[in-house]
Amino acid sequence: MMQVFKFITLVFVACCMGCGYTFQGGGSVLPEDVKNVYIPLVQNNTSELGLSQLVTEALRDRFERYGVLFVVDDLQDADAVLNAKILNLRRETRTSTATTDTALQFDSELTITADLVRVTGQTLWRGGRIASSKTFGTSSSVVVTSSVDFLGSSLNTNDLNQLDTRELSRGQEQEILEDLAENVAQKVYNQAVLPDF
Repeated sequence: MMQVFKFITLVFVACCMGCGYTFQGGGSVLPEDVKNVYIPLVQNNTSELGLSQLVTEALRDRFERYGVLFVVDDLQDADAVLNAKILNLRRETRTSTATTDTALQFDSELTITADLVRVTGQTLWRGGRIASSKTFGTSSSVVVTSSVDFLGSSLNTNDLNQLDTRELSRGQEQEILEDLAENVAQKVYNQAVLPDF
């Protein structure tokens, strides 16, 4: 029985390695001496208040989550620094009513740039424009209550009926900003740290 278990485990590992699957946090393209990263407050070139803090926290959370690098609070403890800048937060009306020209859905896109440098100034990784986009509803009539995004949110169907359009739009937009920040943070981490296949 033990030999069968070992054989199945061996086949599983071989299959995972053969298809390029890796466990996130299991490796890094960075030099071995780069273990601690300092992530200062992200620069914000938009007028969106609080976005800088939101993206900074998303980056810190992403880098802390997998343990390949340790996020430090002081530059003196760092081997590398992740500098990021918010380039743009674009919002466009996706759908609107024909009679009142009221927006029903918005597309939002967050674009950042980032680079990872040693504390000595040597560039370890330079990211180009990194973007993430999402659509959100501004009216309870266009919110799909069976969608994964809605089911994972803090709202429920009863809440929708009690919110006016402005409250719903603000709540949806805040959740979208959090999602966008997490998505760009994941892209930065994947590009800067994880090995390519």
